[in-house]
Order: sequence, then structure tokens, then C-alpha cells
Amino acid sequence: MKKITFSIILLLSVTVSSIAQRKYDEIVTTENTVQDLVQNGITGVVVFKEGGTIKGLDPETKKVIWTLTKEDFGTTSAGDILSDPDFGKVFKEKSALTTVPGSPYVEAYINSKYIIINTDSGKVVYNSSKESFWVTQSDFIPETDEYLLTLKKDGDMAIALLDMKTGELKWNTTVDKAKSLFSFSFKESANTNTATVHGSVIYYLLYGKLYSFDRNTGKLNWKGEEDYSKFYLTQNNKNIVVVNNAGTFSSKQYLNVLNTETGKSIWKESIKTKRVVYLEDWGTKLLVAHFSGFNFYDLNSGEKIWKKDARGDGLKRVIPIDQDFLYVAENEMMLINKDGEKLWKKFIEISDDKEDPIYYLGKVGEKVMYLTGTYGNMVDYKTGVKLWKRNINFDKNRPVLPTYDETTNSYLVYNDEKLYKFDPSISDKPEPFAKVNIKKEKELNSIELFPWGVVLSGPVEVMGVNMDGTVKYHLTYSQPGETGRRLLKSAAIAGSIGLGVGSAVSSVKGADLTMTYRDSDGNMRTAVAKGDQTNKDQAKTYAAGSAALGIVATKFNSRFNAMKQNRDYSYIFAKADTGEKVLVKVSKASGTEVDKIIFGNNQPLYEIDPATQNIFYVSDKSIQIFNKKEK
Repeated sequence: MKKITFSIILLLSVTVSSIAQRKYDEIVTTENTVQDLVQNGITGVVVFKEGGTIKGLDPETKKVIWTLTKEDFGTTSAGDILSDPDFGKVFKEKSALTTVPGSPYVEAYINSKYIIINTDSGKVVYNSSKESFWVTQSDFIPETDEYLLTLKKDGDMAIALLDMKTGELKWNTTVDKAKSLFSFSFKESANTNTATVHGSVIYYLLYGKLYSFDRNTGKLNWKGEEDYSKFYLTQNNKNIVVVNNAGTFSSKQYLNVLNTETGKSIWKESIKTKRVVYLEDWGTKLLVAHFSGFNFYDLNSGEKIWKKDARGDGLKRVIPIDQDFLYVAENEMMLINKDGEKLWKKFIEISDDKEDPIYYLGKVGEKVMYLTGTYGNMVDYKTGVKLWKRNINFDKNRPVLPTYDETTNSYLVYNDEKLYKFDPSISDKPEPFAKVNIKKEKELNSIELFPWGVVLSGPVEVMGVNMDGTVKYHLTYSQPGETGRRLLKSAAIAGSIGLGVGSAVSSVKGADLTMTYRDSDGNMRTAVAKGDQTNKDQAKTYAAGSAALGIVATKFNSRFNAMKQNRDYSYIFAKADTGEKVLVKVSKASGTEVDKIIFGNNQPLYEIDPATQNIFYVSDKSIQIFNKKEK
């Protein structure tokens, strides 16, 4: 393929001075310093805490629509939780405000109290101050508009179900002694504590213990006999697959199957394996993949079905394709059928190092494409023969960023200041169609596809590259210093909600374990739509929240649709040539700076409303509001 020389039509490096820094359009003044600020995704209401009050700001009118004070919070509580040796440190580290995804609610921790606020009305739906216990954890259940609350009362731990329509506890069931539960790591519990509602039963994995509750009465049906780290309901509704670690520092795990009625194991003994990386439920059998290989196990007996495990030392991932399985062991891949028989003559090496990340591995047409930290190539699906005689060699110390072009059924891939087109129809390794000069390459984290080309972006750099390989624009900035959690959160929301085009790139390594469901013939139970699935899932989540709140469909849809369109701009926190700290809004289509706002510190507290693109910025005793600007 002929290399294309690029031309630069904008300056490669710019200073933040092309647009006059502007003053806020509106301001909300407060009596005290604003300590925290969040925006709820369903209602759009901006909630902030100042002094001893919590207030809600309408995103459209920019007016305070409700205020909560100490009279609303109440004065009675279970005691001074901050002095408690088990929970004091945890509470001190909690954010004052947290918006609950997929719901109209915001949780608040204020004066050692836990409250839940309906952001549309400002109503305190739940307030722990009236209780004789402390709320240590909460889990929202959007399907039923309920909350599961983990409580500490004296020396006991209890689970309660909160009805958000009434604000009353439906039931409160003691499950264990508090200290035995809290010997479990808080850090690990954040990744394992999960609740599943299934008809009239609630299954709750809490600090390693699995419980089954009657959803209507709170009766504890059973408590698991062992500690578990994951659980999955089988499609027959009669069993639960459970996984637990062999020890704190062990790389081995145990896998077993429980009876949903009793919580007892139906297998004589657990399967002891290296760490489990993939599970599939085929109705009468389970596919279990771990670091050393994988096999099918009879659901009722736990006996292996294949005579031999599929080989897989250092197994990273199993990818189901139709009724076959593509899997990666260390730095090689192999394709087998549902009977465990190899479909290729030999393993295909896909990277130099077994620790290399895998950025993409899957079927493209009748080919298998792989993108790793070191190689890129395509393999004939039926034969396992490489499509290109030579791999594309990637620089493993630089980002590998792919994006899919549906119109040409090909992938555009960035690495080491080069852009490649992976087209399944070509017969040999492609040459890069563009070579670019990225200033902060190791910080690049996104590639997005547009009809005219691609946009590469990072925290302080954004570049547009046309499909003919020419550079459309290139902007780089200086960063004023380390930015805080809030800055990153706000910028991510503004640039990513409802994009419709995948821009995030994640390595296979470290992916969370899930279980896929198939029928006994290996057919997927539910087909996952390609393309806009992220938007569909997100719309479903937001719709559940809006229904729980009672928002009319037109109000919800107008807001969500506006959010979906917000992929047109990059927001960059930068240092101006004057030394001031500014937030710059850049058009991805043209590379033009369309807005610039002065921030007063290195860790600004702000929210960018993804629906209106207005910016709410905390400045000491005020919230400055900058209306959307496009030109």
C-alpha cells in the first residue's frame, strides 16, 4: 500500500490564547464554602453541599429548587459513628454526595447520618437518624425501586429492604456478628458485594457470605456454608454457581454448584482450579475455563465431559464464536469446537510476551483478527493460516488504539505515531496510511471514528486525521498540575455519555468474570445487538430510574437523547500562556477552540451537564454557571 504524506493545516502546538477567556453567565452565591457537587443523570439536578445544608439546582433554570437543612436531617442517631473502631475510618473516607447511577437519587453522608434524596423533589426518602443502627452499605435495585441496606446494630450485622416509594423499611433481618463480617477486606468487598433479585427471592453476597432472603418477608432462607467471591444463577433457576478463593494469597479457586432451595452443594466436592477466567452455562453442563485450561462439567455431578482439558497454560480468555471457542494461552491462540477438538493444526503466536495485553481478538468476516501489545494480523478462521505472512509489529511501550469502521468492515488502528487499516479483504500486511507526530503519545487514551476520519485524544492533546492520511488539526496543551478525581469524572462524563461509537480501549487482562448462557446445543440464549448496544443498555438503565421517579416519558427522552449527541467536543484542563488554569472546549470536527473558562485551582470541582453542555463550577462561596458555547 502506498504511503501517504500528510500535511499540517493547523499549528502543531498551540497556546491557550486564541479565544478570550469569558466570565460566567450566571452565578449562585452561598453563605458557606461549597464542599461537594454532583449531578444526577436521570433528573439532571445539580446537588451541592455547603455548610450544614444540601441544595438542588435545576439545570435548565439554574435556580435552587430545594434546600435541606438540619431540621430535615434530624438530630437523633445511633451515636458517633466516627469514633467506632470498625466503621469510623470508612465513614471519614466517604464522599459527602454520591449520585446513584440509573436512579433519580443522591446519597448523602452528613453529620454522621446517611440519607437518600429524591433529586426531582428534594424529598428525603430515607434518613438513618431515626434509626437505632448505622447504615454501612447500600445497594440500589432499579428493577423494583428498592434499596438493600447493610446495617450495624450494636454488635450485630443486619440486612434491610427499603421501599423507596414509602421510605419505610419492609423488613430488617439480623444475619451475623458484625466483627466476623468486617474481618473481610473493605477493598475487596467493593468488588464482590452484589445483590440479585429473582422473583420472590433476593440473593445477596456480602463480605464473602451468600444469603437467600424471602423478598416479601425478609425471612432468611439460608446462609452459605463457605465464603464466596462470586455467584451466578443458572438458567434452570434451581442452582447457583459459586466461586471462592483458596486463600488470601493463593492463585487457586474453588468452584461449586448449590441448590437454590437449601444453599447446599449438589456436588460431592468442589472443583479446585487455578483462577477461573470464563464460565458458560449450557443448561445441563458448565464450561469452566481457568488459567491452565478448560473443560465442560456435568451440572448435576460435577464430572468432566471432555476426556482431556483444552490445553491452556496461562490461559487469559475464552471467546465463544458460533459454537466454537477461540482461546488464548499465554501468548498463543487456538480454535476448538464444542467437543474440544482442535480446528487448527497448530497454535498461533499473537505476541512476544505472555504478559502482553490483548487489545482486540475476534472474528471479522471469515477472519480472526488480533491486536496485542506487540503484533497485529489476521488468520483464516477455518484453517488457522495467517492472512499476512508478516505481522505488523507494534511498539509495546506505546498505546495500541483500535476503532471499527462499519462501512468498510475494517478496523483503524493507531500505534507508534502510525495509523493502519485492517481490511479483511487485502492479501498482505498493510502499510500505515498515515504517519503523525503526537507530542504526548503515552497519554493517548481514545480513538473515535467520524465520517471524515478519526480523532486521537488524551488529557492534553487532540488530533484529527482525515481518511486520506492528512492531518486535519493538531492541538496540544500544557497541564497545570495533577488533577483530582472529580476533574477526571466530570471530563469523562462530558465526553463519553451515549457516544454511540466505542472509544474506550481495554486490555483483556484483568477483565471481570461473567457467565454466558446457552442452550444445550450451544446456541446463545439472547443475541447481543452490535453497534449501539451501549446506548441501548444505558437507555434501559435510565428508563428504569425515570419510571421509578415517575418522570414523564417526554421529559426523560428529551434529556437522554440530548446526552447521546454529546460526542462532539473534547474538554481539556490546561495552563494558559498567562499562567491561568483554564478548561478548554475543542470541537472534534474542526479542531477549533470554541470555549475557554478560567478555573482557580489545580483540582477544580465542577460538572459538565451532558444534555445541555452547561458547566457548573465551584468557586469558594458560589457556583459559577457557564452556558453552552459552540462558536
